[in-house]
Amino acid sequence: MTITVNDVKILKSQRLTDENDGGGRATGDAVVDGEVNNLFPDISRLDRTLGRIALRKVFAGVLTENADAYLGAHSIVTKAPADPRVAVLLFNSNSQTDERSDARSVIEGYVVPSTVAQFELLGDQYAGQRAITGIQRQEARVPEVGDVFQLTSGANSQYVRVQAVEAALEEFVYDYGNGNFVNFTRRRLSITITAPLNVKFPGGQAVPGGTSATNLANEPKSVVLATQVADSARYYGISPLAAAITAGDMTVNVDSVYSQLVPSAVKESALTNQLGGARKRYVVPASPTSRTVTLQFAQVTAGQSRSFITHGAALGSMSLSINGGVYADEGQGELTWRSGANNFTRITVDYETGEINAYRSSTYTGSASLTYQPAAAVTGESVTGEIEVVLATRGFAYTLNLAEAKPRPGTLSISFMALGKWYDLRDLGNGELSGEGSGTVDFATGAVSISLNALPDANTSLVYTYVCQIDDNLQTHTGAGTAPQIRVEHQLPHEGVEPGSVVVTVLQGGVSQTLLDQGDGTLAGAAGTGTVVYLTGTVRLELASTPDQGSSIVFDYNRGGVDVDTPLTAAPDSGGIVSGVIPGAPLQPGSVNIRWQSTRKSLVPSGTDGVAYSGVQLVDYEANDDGVGNWIGFIGSINYTTGAFSLQVEQLYDYVEHEVQYNMTEV
Repeated sequence: MTITVNDVKILKSQRLTDENDGGGRATGDAVVDGEVNNLFPDISRLDRTLGRIALRKVFAGVLTENADAYLGAHSIVTKAPADPRVAVLLFNSNSQTDERSDARSVIEGYVVPSTVAQFELLGDQYAGQRAITGIQRQEARVPEVGDVFQLTSGANSQYVRVQAVEAALEEFVYDYGNGNFVNFTRRRLSITITAPLNVKFPGGQAVPGGTSATNLANEPKSVVLATQVADSARYYGISPLAAAITAGDMTVNVDSVYSQLVPSAVKESALTNQLGGARKRYVVPASPTSRTVTLQFAQVTAGQSRSFITHGAALGSMSLSINGGVYADEGQGELTWRSGANNFTRITVDYETGEINAYRSSTYTGSASLTYQPAAAVTGESVTGEIEVVLATRGFAYTLNLAEAKPRPGTLSISFMALGKWYDLRDLGNGELSGEGSGTVDFATGAVSISLNALPDANTSLVYTYVCQIDDNLQTHTGAGTAPQIRVEHQLPHEGVEPGSVVVTVLQGGVSQTLLDQGDGTLAGAAGTGTVVYLTGTVRLELASTPDQGSSIVFDYNRGGVDVDTPLTAAPDSGGIVSGVIPGAPLQPGSVNIRWQSTRKSLVPSGTDGVAYSGVQLVDYEANDDGVGNWIGFIGSINYTTGAFSLQVEQLYDYVEHEVQYNMTEV
């Protein structure tokens, strides 16, 4: 007796539910053909609105009393659902005993963690949140709706899918010790996710190199990983023909090879205040020669110390001598050990900001010598091209010939689409491509070799963009420049300073330098020059060089008796100059201070009748003598022996007149 088509049955599993233990082993119960809800429940209004995935495990079996050999079978979907919003797919989990939770892991395994994402968590993200906050550099790619990331913190990890993204540039201030601050701009991301967080994921605080290693509670920060496509399962469905076929055809065209696996939605996001063309930031040398500086490393956290160059550094130009060892830069953001003592597990550098971080078991605090080539981050126009991906050219390996416009190191990026999502590879600046694949770049010839981690979609493009090595839009000027004047103004805590008693001490280049009071209101010494107003205690310095990082300027002086608020009555002449005699002569040079008020006229329009109203504004002035018979910033002179003085207290000034005009318009 042969096996007939009616003997081949679809057998139920132990539990036909969507609970975690749904599925299980096979039973001897056959699914009744044509019976309503024989496997799946009805679609509710809530399911139709929010979406739902229903998993049912079934088995194929032969129910017959004979012992004939069964030669095999196959399963296909022969008819698509009538509802266009319902999709049916078959897949094999390759297990006779697995349950729904195991099958869900197979489905979710279509993406696996790959490289570190181009953003980091900013601050702690708590369980139950449906939005996370991130931070990234301005040149980094903004996450797109539908992207999947893995958050990892210790033993906890969770996949999150992006539902919406809001990005805005924000300026941060970082204190790297001893009252020294640096400002930097980063992009803040507010990312809405499709499911709430299961646990807390700690995040660091914004620093020039990204985020701090720990949060405010000293917990290690979480790691955000990008994902890439992985063919963990094969799905079988049905799609209508796009064109008619006849007997003998070797190929068929269908509407789409994709089907809905899990409920999802597409959202359009408007972008504003974006650059009109493709542009990239890259670091270029600012000088043809190198320089050597002494750095001071301070503790950040246990096992981590940090220092700053205060500006950018060229890739591959750094050589650091620290704690008896020499470390060199290979252009990938890290300094590797070359000679001497190897006391550090890792040393990283941010080429754009000049931040250097050193790691070892015990925190290092001390000095180091750095030789490097100064550089700056600039923005350049990008060259963009594409390789069309069709069935005939679809593959994992591609090559580019960019000989006519060779890429500048660190600027090449390659994007491709796999299963409807965009993935990127980026040039590290040393000829290697990293990201969702691998490859090499020859900057001398322009040859690029690309190997992708996933098969790109047909009828898409592999898009590449970079900044070429043509320097017509970039000019570097070298030579000597005028050093900026270093001015410091300080108000002593007391009014009335004894002439000749002021001593200012400044630490410059590790050497303690002084400025001495000359007794006439002037300061002079190896540290620079300056002035002091004995009456008010105001000190102004012009230093010869910048004070050492973390040092303080020390002021020593003696308090002295002064006569204050001595009223003077005088009327200015036609040139605005008043003359008179200050009582109490002889006067101490550098101790004379005169204060007065002047009036200024201002006109304000009424806004209704075209009439401008006149007002008077009082302005306070203050003049100090320079110790040699003149006034600082004002015209006039003073005789210290007799007390006779002249001072210009009035002068011409400009003010704005407002005029209101009305135009008659016929309606």
